[in-house]
Amino acid sequence: MPRTEKQLEAIIRPMAQARYEADFLFGGLEGSLQRLGEDFGGLELTPDFQRGHVWTPDQKRHFIENLLRGIISTSGLTIQFNCPQFEENSARRRDQDLPNHLQCIDGLQRLTAVLDFLRGEVQPFGLSRDDLVGSRYDPRRMTFHLRVAIFAFQRREDLLQHYLDLNAGGTPHSPQEIQRVRGLLEQAREHQRGASDMAPDEPNPDARLEDTDLKP
Repeated sequence: MPRTEKQLEAIIRPMAQARYEADFLFGGLEGSLQRLGEDFGGLELTPDFQRGHVWTPDQKRHFIENLLRGIISTSGLTIQFNCPQFEENSARRRDQDLPNHLQCIDGLQRLTAVLDFLRGEVQPFGLSRDDLVGSRYDPRRMTFHLRVAIFAFQRREDLLQHYLDLNAGGTPHSPQEIQRVRGLLEQAREHQRGASDMAPDEPNPDARLEDTDLKP
């Protein structure tokens, strides 16, 4: 007998989809990210679940070289962020425990490599950025961009599960790093359970007032 839609969803566990996606050209990348942060309460590149800036100079150079050669796929150029109140008409959940600003979920190493390249700190093939000006490899050309995807998770538990789903099956993250984030996920779940136990049975009418202030 065919499985129901609900049964299939429980097995497949489809990933959340971004609420917004756009291409950010290299030529104005830093300014675009800065304005995005100003519009949505700030921009946090290294939240506690991130590994920090771990790529070596050689790894950054290799990535930019592959980018210039056209080897990097669209998924490899996508940077994921989260902002709980990204959409103006989204209601604030009473159990929201994420900060009202942008947090980098995925792609920090790639983003850092590109920003360092644009600042002249990475030299692919031994070439400076000035060496590329006016050529088909000029980073100011519309050919070169990063894809920015913004999600709207409101609960830390959901965001951390998304992060683990993205990274647990790959090789770049060590088992210790994945285990560390799993520990953070369990802490988030315990926090939610504690908040649920303390919540009153009836909704607080004053909480509806919070929903009118949707912009961070």
